[in-house]
Amino acid sequence: MKRVVQIVCAIAVVGIGWCLVEFLSRMLFNSRVERLGEKGLPKVFVENQGVIHCRMKADDFRFPLPPGTHVLTSAVTDGGFDWADGAVQIQFEGTNAITADQYKSWLSDKLQIGASITAEPLPRGLVIKFHYFGDK
Repeated sequence: MKRVVQIVCAIAVVGIGWCLVEFLSRMLFNSRVERLGEKGLPKVFVENQGVIHCRMKADDFRFPLPPGTHVLTSAVTDGGFDWADGAVQIQFEGTNAITADQYKSWLSDKLQIGASITAEPLPRGLVIKFHYFGDK
């Protein structure tokens, strides 16, 4: 009888451990597991309120655009599992224009760790080049 109790307890411990590992993996790594089968990553798109969203298999990277702008073009030029390089061309609406240096200064405390941004002026807009590497 004692042996049966030991076996039942061992099965219970293994079952609880498996449930805990499954729960934690879904909570911590769910987005990564779902993305492994996705094609065409990394990709970039514009979210509401002028936020650029770059989606990779292992990470997401976001940064805001200057207020009063709209996106003309956006593309990922190169990338991998957890890194991406790309560019976004924006145009200012009305007289809300800021310089490339003003945008970089405004953006400096809004960037994720592992991200870098450069901006170059265009007539009535900017070309924003981004680089993100998720393991920094």
